[in-house]
Amino acid sequence: MTDAATLPASIRDLKSKARDLRTARKIPAEYYGKSKENLHLAFDYQTFRKLFKEAGTSSIVNLVVEGETEPREVLIHKIDYDPLTDAFSHIDLKQIERGKKITTKVPVILVGESPAVKNLGGVLTHGKNEIEIKCLPADLIKEIKIDISSLVEIGANIRVKDLHIDEIKHEILEEAETMVVAIIAPKTTEEVEAEDAEDSDKAVSDDVAKEAEEEKAAAQASKESDTEKKGGEK
Repeated sequence: MTDAATLPASIRDLKSKARDLRTARKIPAEYYGKSKENLHLAFDYQTFRKLFKEAGTSSIVNLVVEGETEPREVLIHKIDYDPLTDAFSHIDLKQIERGKKITTKVPVILVGESPAVKNLGGVLTHGKNEIEIKCLPADLIKEIKIDISSLVEIGANIRVKDLHIDEIKHEILEEAETMVVAIIAPKTTEEVEAEDAEDSDKAVSDDVAKEAEEEKAAAQASKESDTEKKGGEK
């Protein structure tokens, strides 16, 4: 067993509503494993938050299920978030198989400072925030660091083919020419003004359309009211 982070989990009673679990600061979860029974789980919100900050989705996690003496080696496979609060709302965990390659996405971490941004006012744009790779569980990496200090002029970029990664252990499942980060020229005053004017025109157009819709609804309501009155007079 690895020295990976440990995640304690309890068996979830399906009669309990997920909403009640979240109110109690628990996260509902599902465990999936090949040739293994799926498990309905729950774990402490803060415990998972701290673990996820360290492990991410590309590090092995030792899942300790209540009543079991042997941890299960898993990856955090999928995370659902609350659309209003952005809090964790549901987690999928996937069992790994030692000796069998797995596919996962590794986050891109930028380090250093770009001279093109600092000295030329360039704008740093992201093409990829994570890179999909295939490797053995033992060769999993938490992140891919990119030093952007080499981006010294407008138009400079780093593509997937430029990444420093052990290609013997890690098969990159992205197109070689895919842009990861690039420096683009800052917008001119004319471009900013043109965008502001376009936004303003759109806002006016939306307001006009809204007013027209309201007038149409009011006219329809008046027509229906007149029809009802005439029917009553009869």
